[in-house]
Amino acid sequence: MSIDLYTWVTPNGWKVSAMLEELGLPYNIKPIDISSGIQKEAEFVSLNPNGRIPALVDHDADGLTIFESGAIMLYLAEKTGKLMPTDLKGRYNVMQWLMFQMGGVGPMQGQANVFLSLLPREDSGGYRALSK
Repeated sequence: MSIDLYTWVTPNGWKVSAMLEELGLPYNIKPIDISSGIQKEAEFVSLNPNGRIPALVDHDADGLTIFESGAIMLYLAEKTGKLMPTDLKGRYNVMQWLMFQMGGVGPMQGQANVFLSLLPREDSGGYRALSK
């Protein structure tokens, strides 16, 4: 199996790595240092028009390229026949939790990380606007 995973050391990037490990699929990590801005360059944007990690290329499926961690995880589950029930009730039980994570928990944790780690704080503990 020949899978390339374009990712970086962030929670969003770890989701797909964790799934690949859980499935026991061999893969090659292609590091995309998002602090350098490389994810906005043409070569990466050709893999993911959103210019964000992760992106996956499955060379065993004619170079199929998939972006967005939720879509990648659904693809890997369907490709392997693992971690995704085939019955309607079970399948949608998994999908609703995946969508909850992708649309709720994940973005909220990302915002918390920005506020707690990246934005400057005032002495009072509050946040101030970034200057231009």
